[in-house]
Amino acid sequence: MTPERPDELFNCCTDYKEPDWSQFTHLELAGCVNENDPDAGETCINGNQPSQEAEFFTVYGRDKEGLAEAITDIDDALSALQVAAALSYKSKLACHVAPSLM
Repeated sequence: MTPERPDELFNCCTDYKEPDWSQFTHLELAGCVNENDPDAGETCINGNQPSQEAEFFTVYGRDKEGLAEAITDIDDALSALQVAAALSYKSKLACHVAPSLM
């Protein structure tokens, strides 16, 4: 199944709108963990996690300076690969898999 809905492809983007792909040099798929601090009321997402430790996966757009912008979050590894492929096709950008997932 190819992901097509905006809430699947762009759930980290405002109003689920497709980003301006020209600002990115490539996409990146990474594993993430949510390191909440309930006492401080803060959330910290820690990326580049190994697949066996990842709580979810994120596809990022990387700009020419190497900064990452989250495009979408995905719950499981197989779906993450499908979404990453769909975004790569849609954006015409290569998608790199973070070395921590290999």
